[in-house]
Parts: sequence; C-alpha cells; structure tokens
Amino acid sequence: MQSSLEERYFITALARGLDVLACFRVADKGLSNQQIAERCKLPKSTVTRFTYTLTTLGYLTQDGNGKYALGSATLRLGSTMLQGLDIRDMARPMMQELADFSATTVALAVRDRLSMIYVDVCRSAAALSLSLQVGSRLQLAASALGRAYLAKASEAERNDILTRSRDLDEMIHQSMQNGLARALRDQQEYGCATSFGEWQPDINGIAVSFMPIGGGQRMSINCGGPATSVTKEYLLEEVRPRLIEMARRLES
Repeated sequence: MQSSLEERYFITALARGLDVLACFRVADKGLSNQQIAERCKLPKSTVTRFTYTLTTLGYLTQDGNGKYALGSATLRLGSTMLQGLDIRDMARPMMQELADFSATTVALAVRDRLSMIYVDVCRSAAALSLSLQVGSRLQLAASALGRAYLAKASEAERNDILTRSRDLDEMIHQSMQNGLARALRDQQEYGCATSFGEWQPDINGIAVSFMPIGGGQRMSINCGGPATSVTKEYLLEEVRPRLIEMARRLES
C-alpha cells in the first residue's frame, strides 16, 4: 500500500501510458486498441487516447489495419539505457570466456516488474545455444536468473514483488512464493540459483545475482543450455564455481 506522500507524487495517467508501452511483446505483429486494453486491464476508450498520443510522439506506429507497434522513440530510450550500463563492457569478456569453456549461453539481466530482461548475451560457437536475444524476457519465479535475483533482493523488494504478483493473479502469486522458497534453498545449498527444466522443459540453467561495480541496480548472470547436453551435474560441478567467481569479480 502506498503512503500518502507516495500517492501525492504518483501520476496514475503517466503510469498507465507506460503500461501501454510495456505490454508489447517480441512476438507481437501488431496490437489493436482492444488487445492493449485487455492486456493492461484498462477501458478501450482510455487506451485509444493513450495510443493516439504515443503515436503522435513516435513511441508507437500504426499500420493500415489500425494495429500498433513500438516506434523508433522507444528504441532511443532502450539504446540510452544499454549504453549507460558500463558493467556490460567489463562483463562481456568474462561471459564469453565462460560460454566458450562450458559450450553454453551466458546472459546478463536486470529485473523489470515480474520478469528478468536480457541486457547482454554471449554464446559458444561450439554448441547449440538458446535463441534469446537482448531484450528477451524470462519469468522471475521459474528462471534461474529470476530466482538468483529473488535470493539476494532486500526484504522490502521481495514484499513488493509478492504484492505485485498477488495483485495480478492468485496462481502467479503462488508461483512467485514457490520460486522465492526455492531460490532461498538453492542459495543456501549451492551458492547460486537453479532451474532444471522448470522455466522450459528442455532447458537447464544456473545463475548468480550481484550488485555491479560502480553502483546501479542489482543484476543476475546465468549459464544454461539444452538439457540433453548441459546436464544438472555438469552445471553444478564444473560451471558453478566459475560463474560464482565471475559474479564476485563484477560485484561492487
């Protein structure tokens, strides 16, 4: 629940407009006002005003069928954000070294609400790799990246995450509670988070969360791949010590 001070400074209309931008997904070919309204749980008349304004400003584009997609102005925001993450330049050589050693995909991610978003990815050329790119989203509760984040987040942030999940759906809330419990157990037992076939049935992964050198928001870094070639035992016995050491070197 927001305090009276928070309520005074919180601009609901702005928050709803940003929710409209945030509802677009990589696989979307275009969304109608009705589809946006359903995703954002807003009246269609309200969404229509938002999409008109956002299109006028270049944050959305509209095709001949009246459907909307993200516009070039959003790319400017994303590019500025990524360029401001100095930790990527420091992490990338270490990520590529681990990817090559382990024949896996190694990714760096930040939290956005109830998801983790890739901000950098390194792949091994020697093996099959995950097709996820910068900007891809993973579930906070089921992915190793998300569980690593939950394990190290402050109590206040965990409570905020649980509140957000409860406000969305009871099943999502239960999944988040289970993910948090699993994250804490894994952190205590392994010093990292795990997801063996839980985010995707055929994918195994481990992850560690850290506060980057120089400050900024908490991040997670993972290592994973197809379960047929990247086994639980291999990740925990061979890869885990290197991943933990990498996070230690990136930690502030």
